[in-house]
Amino acid sequence: GVCEINDGLTAAGYKGSIRSWQWSRTFNPALDQTVGRIFARGRGADLGAEITEYKKQYPEAGVNIIALSAGTGVAVWACEACVPPAKVHNLVLLGSSLSSKYDLTKAMQNIDGKIYVYYSPHDGILEGPVRVVGTIDGSFDDPAGSVGLKPVRGDRTRIVNIGWSQKYERYGWTGAHTDGTCQPFVQAILSQHIVDGAPSSTQPAIKTAHATAR
Repeated sequence: GVCEINDGLTAAGYKGSIRSWQWSRTFNPALDQTVGRIFARGRGADLGAEITEYKKQYPEAGVNIIALSAGTGVAVWACEACVPPAKVHNLVLLGSSLSSKYDLTKAMQNIDGKIYVYYSPHDGILEGPVRVVGTIDGSFDDPAGSVGLKPVRGDRTRIVNIGWSQKYERYGWTGAHTDGTCQPFVQAILSQHIVDGAPSSTQPAIKTAHATAR
């Protein structure tokens, strides 16, 4: 989905930098989700350090993250690792294999916008293999990508859970695990969290920012 995310944001009028953050050593989801958990946390810390340095150089630029599957854990840990005053603006989570009860208190301290969680009970990966091996953070709770993020502690007012519905099929998101990264969905829906003020894919507002896409 990396190319489609890039193309979708560009088509929506996004003029900023887009960085694909490669965090997996194996590119094997089963390994990433199990023995790769420690490495994933480390890569989250690496991304947090990179964001911190970027914000030192460009304090007025916005940083947004779009993350998929186990990468949503990496994205949340990156937010936790940011050193103030560096902050992430918006965090967009797709098909998240993070626990739905994950404590976001620390991450939220370094996010000045919102967390948008797109979830679907029809996600065969989250409802199948992830139920067996556990979430990326090592729990056997419901994955956030199946039911939304519902932490038991902390402020939930800036967590926006968006469940799949048939209206999204026209843009290519069928509720499956990875098709939330398809270009039409990114252009029409996800871009609204990245391109400030974009009303739709057909009439995008032009705004320069910095996005880290996974």
